[in-house]
Amino acid sequence: MKLIFKMYREIHSLDKRVLPMTLLHALASSFRPFINIYFSARLITLLTENADFKSLAVTVAVGVSLNLALFFIESFLSDYNENLKTLLLKKENKKVASILFKTDYEKLENSEFKELLHKHEEAEKSRWSRFPYFVWTTFRFLCGIFTLIISAVMIYPLIKIGFTATGNGFFEKPIFLITIILSIVIMAVIILLTAVNINKSYLSANESYAELDRIFYCFLDIFGNYSTGKDIRLYNEQNLIYSAATDRILTDGEKLLRKISAHTAKSSSFVAVLGALVGFGVYMFIGVKGLFGLFPISSLVLYCGAFMQIVNGVMMTANTLGKLAEIIPLAKCYFEIIETGGGMEYGEKELSGDSFEIEFKDVSFKYPESESYALKHINLTVHNGEHIAVVGRNGSGKTTFIKLMCRLYDATEGEILINGVNIKEYSKSSLAALYAVVFQDFKLFAEPVYRNVAANGEYDREKLYDCLEQSDIKDRILGMCDKENTYLYKNLDRNGVEISGGEAQKLALARALYKDSPVVVLDEPTAALDPVAENEIYTRFNSFVENKTAVYISHRLSSCVFCDRIAVFDNSELAEIGTHEELLASHGKYSGLWTAQAQYYV
Repeated sequence: MKLIFKMYREIHSLDKRVLPMTLLHALASSFRPFINIYFSARLITLLTENADFKSLAVTVAVGVSLNLALFFIESFLSDYNENLKTLLLKKENKKVASILFKTDYEKLENSEFKELLHKHEEAEKSRWSRFPYFVWTTFRFLCGIFTLIISAVMIYPLIKIGFTATGNGFFEKPIFLITIILSIVIMAVIILLTAVNINKSYLSANESYAELDRIFYCFLDIFGNYSTGKDIRLYNEQNLIYSAATDRILTDGEKLLRKISAHTAKSSSFVAVLGALVGFGVYMFIGVKGLFGLFPISSLVLYCGAFMQIVNGVMMTANTLGKLAEIIPLAKCYFEIIETGGGMEYGEKELSGDSFEIEFKDVSFKYPESESYALKHINLTVHNGEHIAVVGRNGSGKTTFIKLMCRLYDATEGEILINGVNIKEYSKSSLAALYAVVFQDFKLFAEPVYRNVAANGEYDREKLYDCLEQSDIKDRILGMCDKENTYLYKNLDRNGVEISGGEAQKLALARALYKDSPVVVLDEPTAALDPVAENEIYTRFNSFVENKTAVYISHRLSSCVFCDRIAVFDNSELAEIGTHEELLASHGKYSGLWTAQAQYYV
C-alpha cells in the first residue's frame, strides 16, 4: 500500500490533471448502466399504473437525455484521459532521462543498472506501459467501487426485505440472502487470487518472451541499417538472423504464447462459471421474493439489474487488484532508477585562472566487479600548456587513464591532483568545464550541424565556422543544402545528410574546439581518417590548441612526433615517458612500436 500511494503521489507530481480526471471518468462510466436500469423500472411502473402518454414521454425523454449526456461526457473524458496518459508517459520518460543525465558514468556502465533500465524500457513496449497502465487500472478499480456503491443504494430495500422477511422455507429466511452475500464475497476472493496468479504467470512468461523479442528486433534493426547491410549481403548472414531470431520467435515464442493463452483461458473460464453460478443464485433470490409479492414487478427489473451490476463490480475490482502483481515490480524499477543516488561526492572548490597542472600520484584502478587492475601505480604529471601523447597496445589502459583524469571514475588507490588539490574537492561543473574530450565512441545526434558542434540551441556563427575550418570540414558543411542548419542523418529529417565516419570525427573535433576548454583530450580522434587527412588535421589542430594543455591518444605514432612528451603504457603500467627522440634512443617499448609501424612506410 505504501508503494501504491507513492505511485499516486508521483503521478500527481508529473501531471496534476490525471487523477482528478480519472475519478470523473470513472464516475461517468459507472452511472451510465444504472440510468437504463432505473428508467426501465420507472417505465414499467408507469405502464402498470396506466399513466398517460405525457408522463411516459417525459420519462423517456429524461432517460434518453441523461443517457446521451453521459455518453458524450464519458466519450470526451475517455479521449481526454487517453491524451493525458500519453503525456504522462512522456513526462515519465523525461524524468528518467533527467535522472540518467545526472547519474554517475560508473553507474551507467554497471550491468545490474543496465538490466534495470532495460526492464523499464520493456515496460513501455509491452501492454503495461508503466504509469499509464496503472492509471487505467485505477480507473477500472474506481468503476468497480462506484458500481458497488450505486448498486448497494439501489438494492437496499431488497436487502432490508431479505433480512426482515420470515417463513419456513430456506428461500424465505435471511440465511438465503446471507448465503448469496457470502458467495459473492468468496467469488471476489477467488477472482482476486486467480487474477494475481494469471498476472504473475503472464509477467514471468512475458519476460521470457521479451528476451526473444529483443533479439528479434535487435537483428531487425541491424538488417534494416544501411551501414550494416553490406556485410549481411556479402557474408550471406540472413541465415544467422533466421536461426538466432526469427526461428526462435516462431518456435520458443509460440510455445510461450500458447502457454500464456491456455492458462489465461482456463482461469477466465473458471471465473465465468463462478460468476454464472452466483448470478443464478441472485436471480433465484429476487425471483423468490417477487413470487411472494414482496415488491412490484417494476422493482424486479431494478433489483435484477442492480444485483448483476454488483457481480460486475466485484469482478472489475478483484481483477484490477490482481493486476498489481505485474504493476508493482515495474513501479519498483522506476523508483529505483529515479532514486539512484550519485556514488561520487563533489566538493565546492571552483577551478579558476588559466594555468592547470594535473598530477597522478601512485594511481591504481580496477573497474567495479573486476578482479584485475586496469591501471597500476601511475605517476605522471601533465604540465600546463603541455602537449602529451599517450600510446600503447590495445587494453594497456590509455582510455582508462583519460576516464580517471576527467573523473568519470574515482581512483581505486592513490590520488589525482589538479593544481595540487585533490580532484574530489572540485565541483562537478568546474571539472566539466575544464575538459573538451573526443572519445573513440563519440556521439553525433540527428540534429542540425550547429547543434552538434555548439551543443546548444544558440551559437556564435563566426566561431562555429572557425572551428569547422580548423577541423577541415568547413567546405563540406558549406556545400550542404542548409549549411550549418542541415540535419545530420535522416532520422528526424528526410533531407538529412548521411556523413562518413571520417566526417563525423571531424565534427566531433570541431565540437571539442568550440567548447574552448583549457584542457583538450583526443582519444583516437583520427582513426577513420587516411594518413594525409590525419596529418592535415593534427597540423591545424595543434596550432589551434597551441596555448592549451592537450592529451592525445593514438595508435599512429607519426601523429605523436609533434608532442612535448610521449607516455607509453604497457600491461596497465606507465612503461616509459619522454620526448620522441629520447624514447627512440632508449630502444624500449616505444622504439619497438615505432619500428614496427615505420617498416610499412619505407
